[in-house]
Amino acid sequence: MKLKINGEIKTIQSPEADFILEGLLEHLGYKPQLVVVELNGVIVNPKDWINTKIKNGDCLEVVTIVGGGSYS
Repeated sequence: MKLKINGEIKTIQSPEADFILEGLLEHLGYKPQLVVVELNGVIVNPKDWINTKIKNGDCLEVVTIVGGGSYS
């Protein structure tokens, strides 16, 4: 399956015909509690990741949440 992930075309091999978004994120090494996912231009609620099927040609943007700031 070919996907565009963060602007880069990637070929993903899976023993299953379809990926579920939650499984794809784990397969790619993301920590689900630390990312926001946009699928084909729409932000997907984390509650829906387990029911969201990923299809060949889909476009994903995965943004990692980073904490930080300054202490005075």
